[in-house]
Amino acid sequence: MQTGLNFRIINYPFMGTGVNTERLMLMAKLCYSPIGADRIADMVTGEDGTVSDDETGRFVRGLISSGHMGALEHWYTSFAVEGYSRVSSQQNDRHRIMKMFKDHGCAVGYVCDPEQGCADTSQLQQSQRYVKEEDFNYVVPPSVKAHAGFYEKFVKLQEEVQALQDYGLNEAGLPAEDVRFALTNATETRFVITTNARQLRHMFNLRCCARAQWEIRALFDGLLEEYRKIAPNVFWRAGASCDEYGYCPEGAMSCGKAPTLKKLKEMAGLR
Repeated sequence: MQTGLNFRIINYPFMGTGVNTERLMLMAKLCYSPIGADRIADMVTGEDGTVSDDETGRFVRGLISSGHMGALEHWYTSFAVEGYSRVSSQQNDRHRIMKMFKDHGCAVGYVCDPEQGCADTSQLQQSQRYVKEEDFNYVVPPSVKAHAGFYEKFVKLQEEVQALQDYGLNEAGLPAEDVRFALTNATETRFVITTNARQLRHMFNLRCCARAQWEIRALFDGLLEEYRKIAPNVFWRAGASCDEYGYCPEGAMSCGKAPTLKKLKEMAGLR
C-alpha cells in the first residue's frame, strides 16, 4: 500500500505543563552570574518571578547571537516519523557519528566554520527482522507519480516484491531476516529520534537546504514549522545554512541562493 509522510513531536522540556519550555535556557545564566542551584530552579520554573517570558526570549536569542550554542544542548526533544522510505532514513544515521569543532586553530581536516553540530542523536528504528513485511507500505516519489509509464512499472514492482515477501515468509518458511533482502528502498520505515536543540538546528541547516533530497527536506521543513510554534526563540533563525548564516557552505555545489564562503572572503579581500 502506498503511504506518505507523517510525524509527531512527542516530547520536549515542560511539555504538558504551564511552564514555558524556553525557560529551561535560563540555566545558562549560571555562566554569567553568581547564582546557585535554588535560584536557577526558581527562574526555570517561573517561581522566581524576576524574569518574564519576554525577557527569556531575548536572553535565548542573545545566546544564539553570541554563538553560545552549547546551552541549547540542554533542551532535549523526541519526534516520531512514519511513511518515510529506507532511502531517506539512512541519511539520519550520519548525524549520530558526526563530530564538529568550533576551535578556529584546529588542524586542516576538521570543520571550523560557524555551522556547528554535536554528535548527540539517538534513533530507534522499526526492525525489518522482527516486523515482517509481507504487507509492507511503500513511498512513491512525486516525480514517479507524474510519469505514468514509470509509475505503472514502479507499482507493479512493489506488488511483485510484496508477493515474494508473502511467499518467502508464509510458504517457503524462510527467516524474515533473509526474506527482507528482497525489499526495495521504497519500503516504509518508522523511527523515533531524540536529540537536543543545538543538533536539531544543525540538522535543519543541512536538511532544509534546497539541495537536500526531497523526502528528507519535507520532513525537516515540517518539523521546523512545528518546533517554531513550540519554541520560537530556541529555533530563532533556524533553517537552511544560508538562512541562518547568510552564506552557503556548499561551495561549488551551491544552488546560488546565497554567496558561498569563498565568495564572501573574496569580496572582503581575504584569501
